[in-house]
Amino acid sequence: MSTSISAIENLLARSRSDGPAVQKDRRRTKRHQVDVPARFRIFLHSQPDRSSREIPARVVDLSGMGIGLLAESVEDGGLHIMHPWPATSEQCLLEIRLLCGEVPLSLQGKAAWYSQLDDRKPFGFRIGIELLNPTAESKEMILELIHLKALGKKIPPPGSE
Repeated sequence: MSTSISAIENLLARSRSDGPAVQKDRRRTKRHQVDVPARFRIFLHSQPDRSSREIPARVVDLSGMGIGLLAESVEDGGLHIMHPWPATSEQCLLEIRLLCGEVPLSLQGKAAWYSQLDDRKPFGFRIGIELLNPTAESKEMILELIHLKALGKKIPPPGSE
């Protein structure tokens, strides 16, 4: 049985008439739900030695183009994931390490959005990250993680392969 998307959107809009309008998902590729421990650091491309500490996080969705993270913080060491560095107006970048398999998967991206969560334990923020120039190898590893999850298999912890 098929239901049109516009009919579903209308139903959702009517059920939340006093709330915000339903936003259309603008992602270029489908996100897949996962649960993978991660860490990320905030840095400036022009000053790679200026970076935050590694911030604990969990990857909650994943695609070849982006990552959804739960994180304990969105700023550290004077750097913020969204706000430009005051001295140069440069947008901060993120280095994300997915802690799974034999070798952690390292990716670079930029924060597209973030929101503070009501239930702040253990992670107080949700972050949407657009990956920047993922390599073919990185994309292959992402697809492997998605495939494992789709098969209902556990994603291996670090150093387990």
